[in-house]
Amino acid sequence: GTAVAEPKTPAIPDVVVDSDYTLAAVFASIGLGSFILGHDIFTSVIGGLFVLLATLFAVQASRIRFVFDGEAFELKNTSGNDDQLSDSGENFVVGGANRWKYDSFVNYEFFPKGSPIPILVYFKETQTIKEDGSNDGQIHFFPAIANCKQLKEQFELRGCAKVIE
Repeated sequence: GTAVAEPKTPAIPDVVVDSDYTLAAVFASIGLGSFILGHDIFTSVIGGLFVLLATLFAVQASRIRFVFDGEAFELKNTSGNDDQLSDSGENFVVGGANRWKYDSFVNYEFFPKGSPIPILVYFKETQTIKEDGSNDGQIHFFPAIANCKQLKEQFELRGCAKVIE
């Protein structure tokens, strides 16, 4: 018999999603607008909270990178000005690495749905084992501090499952 070589599927290159400061700018605008247009302490406090959130979103967008490699979706940190990526450490909510295999995804979405400026990115995966030993799905949310168009393209390209409603 003659051996037939299986055609190799080309590898999808690794992608580091671009940071996006839109959410920070929107929250800063709302906060500063509240300061300028507000006439009471309540409006000033709310404005201050929006400015604080805007600052948090800007800092996180500058230091966190969303990476798609050959096997998994991962959060990484930048280290200084050299744009070198490093491990982001354990997930502060559920523990474990901030790295999830594509075949563990059971859904992802951007909120509010259909918005030109998403506020939150959501995904659910079955890789993370819960404290009770189950793995019926762990939900993750993060602010939209990365290019959501690129995130969506990569989720689709990498075969991440999505619930269609």
